[in-house]
Amino acid sequence: MSEAPRCYPGDGGISAMRADIQAALGRLGEAQAQLRAAFPADWTGAGASTFTDVVLSVLHHSQSVDRALRVADHAAAVADAELEARLAGGTV
Repeated sequence: MSEAPRCYPGDGGISAMRADIQAALGRLGEAQAQLRAAFPADWTGAGASTFTDVVLSVLHHSQSVDRALRVADHAAAVADAELEARLAGGTV
């Protein structure tokens, strides 16, 4: 049986799982900022109103994704700590 991958590499980094989640959070934050910047400032009328409604809806849903990613990051941190303790000979 092969050894489980170490969660915390020798350089003090984080697991690949957490790094991926944190990268997704960063990209989501960038996307949210771009959406906020997309609101029509000098545009009026039905098209602007519809566009604003759609952007607000996407932002609303992105906040749910953000919360879910933060929960996943916390769960990954707990899993990392448990694996690190197990590899160090501790108990979990």
